[in-house]
Amino acid sequence: MTKPRMTQRGVALIAVLWLVAAMGLIITGVVQAVRGEARIAGWQRQALVADTLADAAILLALQSMHAQKSELPRSIQVIPVQFEGQLREVSVRPLNGLIDINNATVVLLADLYRHAGAMNPDAAQALAQATVEVRQTKSAKGRPQGFDGIEDLLRVPGMTYDLYAKINALITADLRTGSGRVNPMAAPLGVLQVLTGGDISRAAILAAKRDADPNLMDTSFLKPEQIEMASSSSLQFQVRVGLPDGNSLQKTWIVYWARDPRSGLPWRVLGTQQSMRQSIQPVS
Repeated sequence: MTKPRMTQRGVALIAVLWLVAAMGLIITGVVQAVRGEARIAGWQRQALVADTLADAAILLALQSMHAQKSELPRSIQVIPVQFEGQLREVSVRPLNGLIDINNATVVLLADLYRHAGAMNPDAAQALAQATVEVRQTKSAKGRPQGFDGIEDLLRVPGMTYDLYAKINALITADLRTGSGRVNPMAAPLGVLQVLTGGDISRAAILAAKRDADPNLMDTSFLKPEQIEMASSSSLQFQVRVGLPDGNSLQKTWIVYWARDPRSGLPWRVLGTQQSMRQSIQPVS
């Protein structure tokens, strides 16, 4: 009569042990989930603080430009600003240093697709022609639709995500009064490569001389119909703010330098964008 009782006790003990083990796994999972949520919340808080600091730095740069009452820049400028005890550098780029997809000629667009997008000449020419045709498509009001943003290029037949990824940092759709030409004084290296017909080394030399002294920039070998040495009322303000984990947040404002009738400010913010930049770890 005692053996069945012992067997029952053994089964009950095993059940209790299984229950304890299961509870341990559940508790471990809950703890890990809470820690993970805490890490995510901490990262989100860091990103929010960095975003606020970036906005403040750009606003101070805007105020500095307005206070100086100087002419709008023709080349890339760096405005140092002091905020929260830290010095930050805000870069200001005239947007005509980028290729204006709403006004660029077929020839310039073909050069963009060929030299920056690695397309063959015939395909680049065909895609450039298709781009102009799409932007000239009439709206219901009978006006050319154009491109509201650079992502609208994906509406062009033949445009792929791979090609768009190669050129999206070189183009703009935010110029209010664009001539279709490019200001090499404000052009990034990739745009200079397009303007030099794909000559990477010449573009690098051109950029180095310009950055050392804009007066040393020799543009005589560039196509005159593709360039202009003029300032622009459309400007790109950009700043980076470091995060505790070694990465950084990059904030960009697109600003049109004209009085905003709604706010009364001497500029209008056309759009903002932020992105995370990962730090490059040294190879051991």
